[in-house]
Amino acid sequence: MVFSTVDIVIFVLYCLLIIDTGIWVSREEEGQKNASDYFLASISLPWWAKGTSLIASNISAEQFVCRARAMR
Repeated sequence: MVFSTVDIVIFVLYCLLIIDTGIWVSREEEGQKNASDYFLASISLPWWAKGTSLIASNISAEQFVCRARAMR
């Protein structure tokens, strides 16, 4: 597979956009965020929203692994 210059430029711009968005979102005037803020959304979400997010994450990761094994 050969990447053209356009492919590389788009990839680099995408990476910079993701990094910039992460830095912008992580800025907080109240102080630094901790693991509770990251994993539990500062305990501001209801239990069902957290549970749904965890289930969806686990299912999507499982499907990726199962599909990779099936392709062997």
